[in-house]
Amino acid sequence: MNLGGSGAEPLRSKAFTLIEMLVSLAIVSTIVTMVYGSYAATSRSLDVYGSRMACSERAHLVLRMMARQIRCAYAPPAATRPTQTGADRKSASAESTPAFRGEPHGLRGDILSFTTTGGFGLGLDSPVGISRVAYRYDESRATLLICCEPCVYGPDSLRETVAWRPALIGLTEIEMEFYDGRQWQPRWNSEQAGRLPGAVKIALTVTDENGRTHRYATMVPIVCRTAPPTRETRTPVEQP
Repeated sequence: MNLGGSGAEPLRSKAFTLIEMLVSLAIVSTIVTMVYGSYAATSRSLDVYGSRMACSERAHLVLRMMARQIRCAYAPPAATRPTQTGADRKSASAESTPAFRGEPHGLRGDILSFTTTGGFGLGLDSPVGISRVAYRYDESRATLLICCEPCVYGPDSLRETVAWRPALIGLTEIEMEFYDGRQWQPRWNSEQAGRLPGAVKIALTVTDENGRTHRYATMVPIVCRTAPPTRETRTPVEQP
């Protein structure tokens, strides 16, 4: 006699085996690892890109400002004064400062000094008029400093002024060359050359927040030309 009934099958419990659980955990772990790795790589790429873009913006801003000032470099006219004695002319020549002086490896870090009509800044509201601009490279702090003051014809007082302000931080190297019409020169002095350079090359090597170095360069033609010398005019005196 079959007490369980004819044709009845025993009940089976539906559950995961240990092997199935381990395989599932392995698959989930692999997926999570792949997703996290992709996220980490994307995050690092964004950090690198953001740091590089910030470095590029800072460098290009300084290059545009330098380009505007150099493009509008100005050589004031040399006024002749017949009443000036030889000693006075010698003293004035010794005290005068070149209208344009470039020395990439100058002492005390003074690398560039010139007179310009470009002003200080990039906008339309930047100061208008003739200014004296100087750049100094502080290698110990990897910083490019700038000083801009209204132009005063006389000794170059920007060297000792305290109005220096940082223009670019993270600068590891700066290179400049000056075009004389035939070839590029490593330095320039307008008093010795008798004129302004035809163009100036500038190359900056800047380090970003991640320690990577980037190089930015530009070439600036100087559109202004030396003003002709002015001569003293005398008004004829009428005879009584």
